[in-house]
Amino acid sequence: MNHLAAAMAEQGLLQEYIRPYANQHRTWEYALAHLPGLGRLYTKTLGRRAMPPGLARGDIREAAVWQDILRAGALHFGGARTRALVEQLHWRIQQRLAEVGGRHAQNARVIVGSYQVSHKAFARASGVKVLNYPTVHHRYIRRFVAEERELEPSFANTLPDWDQAPTWQEPELDMECEQADRILIGSQFARNTFIEEGFLAEKMVVISYGADLARFSPTPPRGEQEKIFKVLFVGNIGQRKGVSYLLRAYQAFRGPGTELVLVGSYSGDPKMMAPFRDQFTHIPHVPQSRLASIYQEAQVFVLPALLEGMGLVVLEAMASGLPVITTPNGPGDLVRDGVDGFVVPIRDVNAIVEKLEYLRAHPEERLRMGQNARERAKMFTWEQYRAKVTNFIGSLYENGLPK
Repeated sequence: MNHLAAAMAEQGLLQEYIRPYANQHRTWEYALAHLPGLGRLYTKTLGRRAMPPGLARGDIREAAVWQDILRAGALHFGGARTRALVEQLHWRIQQRLAEVGGRHAQNARVIVGSYQVSHKAFARASGVKVLNYPTVHHRYIRRFVAEERELEPSFANTLPDWDQAPTWQEPELDMECEQADRILIGSQFARNTFIEEGFLAEKMVVISYGADLARFSPTPPRGEQEKIFKVLFVGNIGQRKGVSYLLRAYQAFRGPGTELVLVGSYSGDPKMMAPFRDQFTHIPHVPQSRLASIYQEAQVFVLPALLEGMGLVVLEAMASGLPVITTPNGPGDLVRDGVDGFVVPIRDVNAIVEKLEYLRAHPEERLRMGQNARERAKMFTWEQYRAKVTNFIGSLYENGLPK
């Protein structure tokens, strides 16, 4: 939503952007970031929420700030002990955003709302309603998760648990989807999940997200680097990303001179990783400045996604000159099979092994695919995303919905 709001602001289309806490580089935020001890904590948590160019301070209305700060603290200090509190605060933040949004939506010609917080605004708005839905349809997720729990019971606790969500969540998501005049999504896969749920194709608008090509870029191979064939995964480490299939594939593929690196936070109880713990290097969540160099140190990026709205990390890896092994379930729009990497079926361990072995045995082809991936990523920048989304919203602002 940050890039979407910034794009609207640059075109004079933004009346107000309602969101939780944002680092707007105010004087007190600068002072806080430079305090001994506390400054480092702030920089690693809430301070990371810097807004993209185009958003001025006057464009942003912050809501649920104290709940947001408490949640960030519970996430940083509490771990598993405060999981229930983190969840409770998450839902309170969503409810507060919905309330504030509802109070400010009546006179807007176009209202663009994020999923989970837009039902009250949509109910009161008289203008065109656009729902930004960055993942796949929630009922599709529920069905898929139930199936995956049966297939991979040891990783079941890393999947979304709908039974633990508030009873009002799903009805409000249903309401938002029904009330919306258009639903903005990131991939053809996400679009198809909505169509499976009975939505008209013309209600869905697919605009892929972007990568920062200046931050994520290739580096010339170094001799020492080439001695290790490093397989990289970035993202929430859980079954929604297909992590069990990656672990089993690497278990079959691994050998001298290979390494698997998992970057990100564990989803659910990390005990599911115990049987594989000696097979990978874990790097907890890192800032994007550090992430750029991690991509550059790898030889291949693997994301065997099961449920992905698009897969921003895939674009970042491609921008960094890495061939990608992924699935059609989200990132399939980005990667051209056999050109920028490989698109393999979901849950197919053997296919992942086969592609890893091919890329390791053919370094020239790996280099070629990485170069192709970089060129492909140039078609998916944040500048292009902003242009497409403002053209779309600007047409609604000027002309309303097509007759």
